[in-house]
Amino acid sequence: MEKKGFTGKLKNEFNESGNLEVYMPKLKGWFRVTVKEFRSFNGYRRVNGVYYTGPIYSYNTNNEIDSSVYNIGEICDYNFESKSRQYSAV
Repeated sequence: MEKKGFTGKLKNEFNESGNLEVYMPKLKGWFRVTVKEFRSFNGYRRVNGVYYTGPIYSYNTNNEIDSSVYNIGEICDYNFESKSRQYSAV
């Protein structure tokens, strides 16, 4: 069976096994995140307590983005669709 979609390796210029944290301004705190979320977060990021100022990528791609176009404190190009069962009133 042929693979479809993105099959390449994502670029990461940081220690993937480190303690990856992002600062959420609305919640006023640091939160641990996954590698994919960390590399796509537009805001303060740190690895093992040290601030990280590397490139920001569009979520789940290797496309570097211009952070001034996106809201601060959010993951860039993250399209979440709930897969939970939708209940209807009977």
